[in-house]
Amino acid sequence: MHKPLRIIKDDARVRLTQQVNLTSAVRAALLTLPEEFTETQLFERIAGISYAGDPRMLLPAENRGKVGNIVRMQGPQFKELYHRLVVALPGTHWSLHANTIQQDVSAKARSAHLRKLPENLLGRVKMSYRGKLEGAVELEKDESAYWVHLAGDERLKGVLAEGQYTVSDIVACNLMALQKWQALYVGLRRYSP
Repeated sequence: MHKPLRIIKDDARVRLTQQVNLTSAVRAALLTLPEEFTETQLFERIAGISYAGDPRMLLPAENRGKVGNIVRMQGPQFKELYHRLVVALPGTHWSLHANTIQQDVSAKARSAHLRKLPENLLGRVKMSYRGKLEGAVELEKDESAYWVHLAGDERLKGVLAEGQYTVSDIVACNLMALQKWQALYVGLRRYSP
């Protein structure tokens, strides 16, 4: 749900859930991008989250440029969907008519994004750093200092994108659960009177 889509039946709960989901995707993407980047880089990073753990992307028949194609074909819709969310976040600047985005990449600013990631991703980040961060303050002693220290670590981008406990792992687990549910549903429909 990170690319533009049409909601068939308007429901306030769906809209709220979508906004939370999109904002989380923006925060995760910002943590992996440099101080200045293009809107296309942002959109590809966000759309790439949906495909990061998709096992179909490992198949030779799958188009490796799928994410780029989606972004190129729906660029204006991506901007309409994400511009308001990005500029509402602290430390980001993106003029409506510009293609470049700037963000504050200080550890303090990045910790604000990091702390607001979804709980399951945040737990995985903490797990991957457990016992590996030199000079880190323990979470229980000073939570704010712990997150600033973690956000300032150069390895964070890799932990979010490629580490053992990553966004792609979460997507893969959720996708596998969805595929099992779909197979069960199709099977039940096929054999029901």
